[in-house]
Amino acid sequence: LPNSKYKKYILFSDTETSGDRQVVTDSFVSTRATVIFSKKLKRNIGIHDIPAAIEIYKLCKKEKFDIVHTHSTKPGIIGRIAATFAGVPLVIHTVHGLAFHNFIKFPKWQFYWLCEMFASLFCNKIVLVNKYYKRYFNWLGNKVTTIYNGIDFSEFKSFTKEINSTTEGIKVLFVGRLDTPKNPMMLLKAAEIVIKQYPNVVFTIVGDGDLYNDCKTYIKNNGLGNNVKLLGWQNNVSKFYKSHDIFALPSIYESFGLIFLEAGYHYLPSVATNVEGIPEVVKDNYSGLLSNPNDIEAFANHIIQLIKNPQLRHQMGINAHNRVTELFDIQEMADAYYNIYQEK
Repeated sequence: LPNSKYKKYILFSDTETSGDRQVVTDSFVSTRATVIFSKKLKRNIGIHDIPAAIEIYKLCKKEKFDIVHTHSTKPGIIGRIAATFAGVPLVIHTVHGLAFHNFIKFPKWQFYWLCEMFASLFCNKIVLVNKYYKRYFNWLGNKVTTIYNGIDFSEFKSFTKEINSTTEGIKVLFVGRLDTPKNPMMLLKAAEIVIKQYPNVVFTIVGDGDLYNDCKTYIKNNGLGNNVKLLGWQNNVSKFYKSHDIFALPSIYESFGLIFLEAGYHYLPSVATNVEGIPEVVKDNYSGLLSNPNDIEAFANHIIQLIKNPQLRHQMGINAHNRVTELFDIQEMADAYYNIYQEK
């Protein structure tokens, strides 16, 4: 809400904020937002959720908020309930991901589903970042809408993409957290298959997380060190997009995937999985190739298909760039949210 009449506040969990806390704080302060940190709001479920809800309730009462907009599952549940009981006129929740995905089994799936559906009663509007999730929220009718995520493409510096028109020296890029949802171990197994056929291919893995050491060990134990570069956390990712030919991310669940927008903007076709919101971002056989989750052979074969087909790789890269810049610009996303805010 630039130059609006509203005073803006953002509430973070004090226990979950990463090492870039000051950078995050400064970015919100620059928009004239007041940044608040809560020691009571935590990721794990527990008795501490009660004082966290009370804290948010008291904050809403004190500041007399006109709008409360929650994000993420845990704050979304506590925040919506607290804001509604505090009498906030407009309570909105954006669903960035669901805890009850296909790889969660009974009884956790049912518990997470019940929590999300119960919390959905305590808001005026639910925003989904994909259309796939609508199947779970159809019973709420017009309360539910979809607004795709967007990126400010103007922040990227102009560049000339160097096109590799051969099958030699191909570079495959992974960017993301090294954790179970992103499935980096599957990427390494697929890389083994690809390397046997194309010994000069290079896989670059950018990111850090719980599976970093597992990835490092797998690379060493399977003799992949010459072909797989495990680079850890990097502040400047643009240089990797510019120097690589294919983007690969074998997620087992993914609500949207902003990373595909960044890759697409840099003319990289994506090899990804057909889960949740990914097919709405990466169009299969147009801007990338999709396979079922955990299908190592199919994922590897899609990478091979793009390696041995320079023209297909080049055309899909162009398609990816055109698609993300036309459909996922941040201004369109911001306008859609502003229209919802005006409903108050």
